[in-house]
Amino acid sequence: MTYRTERRRALLPAAALLAFTQALGPASVLPARAANIQAQRNAGFDVTITDNVNLEPDDRADAALILSPFAGVNVRGEGGRADFIFDYRLTLDTTLSKNSDVNVRNDFIGFGTAELVDDMLFVDVTGSASQPLIDPGGRTSTNASVGRGNRTQVVGGSISPYLLNRFGNLAESELRYRYSYTFVGKDEIGDSTTSEARARLSTGPVFSRVALDAIAEYENTDSESRTGDIERSTYRLNGQYAVSRRFFLLASGGYETIETNSLNDDPDGPIWYVGFLTRPGPRTELRVTYGERYGEPDYNGSLTYRITPRLTFQAGYVHVLETTQRQFSSFQLAVDPSGQLIDPVTNLPVDITDTDPGFGLRTEAFIASRFQTSLVGNYDRNTVTLAGTAEEREYDIRPDERYLSARLGWTRRLSPGTNLFTGVGWRRTENDGNAAGTAAAPVAGILGPAAPESDTFSARVALTHSLAKDVFGSVALGRTQRVADDEADEYTENSLTFGVRIVF
Repeated sequence: MTYRTERRRALLPAAALLAFTQALGPASVLPARAANIQAQRNAGFDVTITDNVNLEPDDRADAALILSPFAGVNVRGEGGRADFIFDYRLTLDTTLSKNSDVNVRNDFIGFGTAELVDDMLFVDVTGSASQPLIDPGGRTSTNASVGRGNRTQVVGGSISPYLLNRFGNLAESELRYRYSYTFVGKDEIGDSTTSEARARLSTGPVFSRVALDAIAEYENTDSESRTGDIERSTYRLNGQYAVSRRFFLLASGGYETIETNSLNDDPDGPIWYVGFLTRPGPRTELRVTYGERYGEPDYNGSLTYRITPRLTFQAGYVHVLETTQRQFSSFQLAVDPSGQLIDPVTNLPVDITDTDPGFGLRTEAFIASRFQTSLVGNYDRNTVTLAGTAEEREYDIRPDERYLSARLGWTRRLSPGTNLFTGVGWRRTENDGNAAGTAAAPVAGILGPAAPESDTFSARVALTHSLAKDVFGSVALGRTQRVADDEADEYTENSLTFGVRIVF
């Protein structure tokens, strides 16, 4: 029964967006000219050989053969009144080892938007399904089929209808409701739902130099764990003044109330920031603000710099109160000119087959300070990506945690039908064990243990070749090694994967 329930939950975002596309098909609100829907199906089979299937210390490592048939679909829809894009893949992992096992992996990500009433009523839909780390210090591999005990199925998504009204050139109003959900396969973490209401009144284009936004917001997150509940009300007035066509002054002021069981003192009080936005040229945009929120200094910023037409640098820093479940239901996506889903903060492609495990799941709310950066180069036969993340999570009821990661990837087109990928990665977890425990005796119980301090290094080489029209073969070699303060948390894993994929 539990298996069937988790499987149905994993299919929820895919079913929601499929229903979304069906409801907005030519027989509904879309005219015939808007029914530009493209679907690319694929299926294949991967065979993986690993020398440490459970990512145990070297003296307890078990080798395994993993058979992974899969099927998926990539859908793109574009029209005058609706746009949607989603990728889905279903994988069945059969592990042959001392303890054989079968696991189902659902991977999905996508979003859509539709205009229900001309220039007035709209609806946004998002959905995702993935297998992130359960614990922030969990063990990882370059192959998603390895170390399955360290991960769990997480399904998240949202639906958000909103009403826009324009008062000529003087003002614009928005009324929005958003319902989001996160279902977690690990019972100890718990599911959560969030209801949000938002009202906004903004000045119109007649005010050429000044832009004002009066915003009132209410959010209520209900979690199966009491420490994950958040109730928040926010009222603020944002302003922007154009000093010139390239430089803008920013300011905001308001008041916020927060109720949560995760913080010793709810950070109610005034919120404000001042800053600037500048576009000194067609290749650069910089936004920086400083203020106060959550009872502490509040810094936020973003930078985009197109160094050359083929090389782009991006960076972003945010300071936010959230939960890990909330992250899975409030993600943002964008689409590049080729139709590839990308992360708008880093400009990196979002691939549902990517093994990036995230930074784990927690039951309580925290204040996160998160920095992300990327350097992406696209050339005739080469694509180079360099990405990094630094995140600090401040808790009141467990030790604070810090996570650092960096990865470098290079893809080379050796011939029209052959691509070579090489990549290396690094992850580090740290915690302030003395805040509520120590590394030797971490906080446990309902909160779970503190993330162990460790460094994890990974490397992967993969070759993909076109065997025939719409038939592709691949071979990949991966290695992961962890160095930790606790020797019991150290491990090494090597894997070799052969695969074939058919596109139709």
